[in-house]
Amino acid sequence: MIIIADNAAHIVKRINDIWGKKPGKKTLQKLVYLIQQKGINLNYDYGIHFYGPYSEKLDHAITSMSADGVIEFDYSGRSHLMGIKTEAFEVKPKELSEEQQHVIDDLITQFEGYSPSDLELLTTAIYAYEHLDDKSRASIINGVKKIKGSKYSQEQIEQSLQNFEYFNKRIAN
Repeated sequence: MIIIADNAAHIVKRINDIWGKKPGKKTLQKLVYLIQQKGINLNYDYGIHFYGPYSEKLDHAITSMSADGVIEFDYSGRSHLMGIKTEAFEVKPKELSEEQQHVIDDLITQFEGYSPSDLELLTTAIYAYEHLDDKSRASIINGVKKIKGSKYSQEQIEQSLQNFEYFNKRIAN
């Protein structure tokens, strides 16, 4: 058994364990972004992309671990679902405290059942919030609409903003 200390692989493993299913690449991208929004620096820079915040470095890390056989992809559905090849590799976190690991597990549990599209909307709303001087609800909604066009309704955006409290994001009046 080979032991791998890597936070991206650790997060894939924790999603597998907590949700009982494999995440797709889009879901992983969004959950890692949200973990960083909870204050855990995983050293993944994010820019805006067609599907919301995206880290090229995270995508490269996952691709490299797939090439090394650590991460297995299931291409049978619409998503590229990933899991750890547990018969050959044991995945551990890299330089994460017990408290940070607890925060990661809590976040994964908090967003269980969210679709990749739901996570895309939430992360896009947070991304807009982080890049706006005006932190008002109207400004954030307009920011999401500017990034996403008509992909999400006003109601969907409003519903997504309800998660801001979990991230200690204060929306101005």
